[in-house]
Amino acid sequence: MIKEVIEQLVSQQSTKNISYVIEHEGEVIRHQEDKIYRSASVIKIPLCLAALKKAHDSGRNDLLLVKDKVDGSGVLYSLNDVEVLPVKDVVVLAMIVSDNTASNMLMDYVGFDKLSQSFKEWGINDSTLKRHFMDMSGDTSKMYNVATARDMMTALKLVYVENEFIPEEVRIDMQKHMKDSQFNDRVGGALNDGGDEDEITVSNKTGTINNLEHDIGVFQSKDKAVKFSVLSSEWNSNLEARHFLNDLGKILLKYFQ
Repeated sequence: MIKEVIEQLVSQQSTKNISYVIEHEGEVIRHQEDKIYRSASVIKIPLCLAALKKAHDSGRNDLLLVKDKVDGSGVLYSLNDVEVLPVKDVVVLAMIVSDNTASNMLMDYVGFDKLSQSFKEWGINDSTLKRHFMDMSGDTSKMYNVATARDMMTALKLVYVENEFIPEEVRIDMQKHMKDSQFNDRVGGALNDGGDEDEITVSNKTGTINNLEHDIGVFQSKDKAVKFSVLSSEWNSNLEARHFLNDLGKILLKYFQ
């Protein structure tokens, strides 16, 4: 039932560039899941997993130098007196307020080669991190960070499903950060400000650039969960895209009724 309603909603949109993987009770709904998009900020999910795993494996919460500030999402660009931050706090900024400077610090902490290696080991096959956020040097058309709905569902399940790669402590930290996200008004916009603690909540990570909107996350109640990985682009406006994601959220919430 949900599958058909989602397909009808998608068919009514102005863009054909909509991809998703949705999982609930063992059922998987897919559409164009291997289509490649500019990743925007959803690639920060596996990035932050890699950073937390490195800190966990080393047994240290290393201090990172705050430098080379970039604008866009986040707060570090506007702070004048913060010189160093622990890795785990940098992850908090990258996840909760999608801070671009913090995310770039994590890329340098883990290293691009290690990130590529980890992604492949984890089954994230077509999504890549090739450059810092807001880096406009060189030929940007050939070096976008990219993602697919399939890969972002893989990353989401690394957070929410026990697995051989990510320690439980890291998974619990990431679950908290995704629940605390301050950008929960896309698919989660069907709920009131993140949802009711005793009923249904949303935990997620969004990605936004001009005419592109992504949302990766999970609706949860005490006994049910729906995971979603939705990527989309070439909208007439970001507002139009957000209306679509809100409508999709309303459909997914019917599963809990």
